Amino acid sequence: MDDSLSDIICYQLKKMLPLLCTIVLILLMYTPFHFPLSKFLRPDVAMICIYFWTLYRRDLFGLFSVAFLGVVADSLGLVPLGVNIFVFVVIYVMSISYGWFVNTKPFAVSWTGFAVISFAAFVVKWFLMSIYYSCFLSVLGIFSGYIVTVLIYPLIARLNIFVQNKFLASDEVIYEQR
Repeated sequence: MDDSLSDIICYQLKKMLPLLCTIVLILLMYTPFHFPLSKFLRPDVAMICIYFWTLYRRDLFGLFSVAFLGVVADSLGLVPLGVNIFVFVVIYVMSISYGWFVNTKPFAVSWTGFAVISFAAFVVKWFLMSIYYSCFLSVLGIFSGYIVTVLIYPLIARLNIFVQNKFLASDEVIYEQR
């Protein structure tokens, strides 16, 4: 073998880069901010990253990554273990199923696709949480989280595009869509 240990480690880290970036964003999401309504206006960046990386780099972001992110999100949030795992798998499957349609389209189509898929995911999450707590939870809290998540999608997608183009460009480049 001609590869040195540092080359092998570098290659493995590049393969894990989408997962590592998503974990960092999840940790930032759960950082406590002290401003009014910060509990209710917290976007679900994991949904954004799962949708994005599943569409554009499914070779580096598989079901194991999605399940691991669900465990991380469940551990950090006030959600029973398994809810985010299930919701993230739903997003992953829907992104695979309908990703072929939005993958080569303009950014607005991708954003609209995310809005539709994340709406279904937020409804599933609300339903599972309502079952767990044995009462219907406030729809306003879920809806505000959904709106903030959809509105912040372009920013997180640009960050992911930057990571793709800067560190993973040897395989395939995602060009910014206008």
